[in-house]
Amino acid sequence: MNFLRLTYYLLIINFKDFGFLFWTIGYPLVLVTIFMATTSNIGGEDMSDIDVAVTEDNEYSTVLQEIDFINVHEMSDSTARDELSEENITGYITEDGSLIVQNSGFQQSVLESVMNQIHQTAALGISPENFNFEADFIQTEDMETEPQVVMYYSTIAMVSLYTIFTSMELISSMRPNLSTMGARFSASPFSKAKYILASSAAGLTLGLFSNGLLIGYLMIFNDSVLFNHLLPTLGIIIAGNIAGLGLGFIIGLTPRVNINVKSIVPVVFIVGLAFLAGLMGPGLRTVINREMPFINEFNPLAHITDTIYRINLMDNFDSYWSTIAFLTGITVVSFFITLFALRRKQYDYL
Repeated sequence: MNFLRLTYYLLIINFKDFGFLFWTIGYPLVLVTIFMATTSNIGGEDMSDIDVAVTEDNEYSTVLQEIDFINVHEMSDSTARDELSEENITGYITEDGSLIVQNSGFQQSVLESVMNQIHQTAALGISPENFNFEADFIQTEDMETEPQVVMYYSTIAMVSLYTIFTSMELISSMRPNLSTMGARFSASPFSKAKYILASSAAGLTLGLFSNGLLIGYLMIFNDSVLFNHLLPTLGIIIAGNIAGLGLGFIIGLTPRVNINVKSIVPVVFIVGLAFLAGLMGPGLRTVINREMPFINEFNPLAHITDTIYRINLMDNFDSYWSTIAFLTGITVVSFFITLFALRRKQYDYL
């Protein structure tokens, strides 16, 4: 049987497997659909709706009125506190410039940033009335900054490692002490190298198909522009899929463990890495990077997520090739370990 025909048969076998269709195609699409439905209002708050209360003759009233996205309402101290407790206003600026808020949120954070800027300007000896808060002193480029994009990119990164399942099952099926198929392989003249290459090619094709379908789905149904540099993004995804093959080989080498039990390992492994990379939102990722930065230094999904984010939303390619090298290193080390573990393997009986 030639290489292409064998690869074709392996592809057909996987497409007939309901588990494959659901977990590698259906599940990621359902996941990003849930993200789009539950995060559609994140980052979309109208800046003009920030209502602020100040007391009469408050020295900060004049400068706040010059900011377009802040609506200033003069009222007494007791009235302002009542309005704040009823959440009719976002914040209350006292006469000494202190900001009082009822709860935390996006608008409260913006208002705090504005007040900090006013205080810093005053500390420099510049009257706030003479400071232009509308001036833009930094040249910027438009880009999407919604926090949920991290969740989309981490989902893509997670799917790029799904090839781990294909290669894990491949190695397990070739071990005579783990499966009947493995015993037949060892006793037959069938080319094991051809089978490994065909299975790897089929797994890589299926992985890229899953990623391509997910990217296409996001491009069609998501309002944000997520892929400003599609070809470099595909390069990272291809490297991630190949690294997944290598990691699956290592898991498949685990001796005397049933394939059904082994399947739990990559599930926990991939979901855990995706969780740390930002799948549950950028807030957790920020905490992990601040408290335990070394964790994501070795997390391939974090590298993939960060690089996709930087090249598409920041036009920053500084870490692109280092991420490719990191994923390639995982692949090379995994393949060498696999070859060393499989060479000249003998069994007393099959």
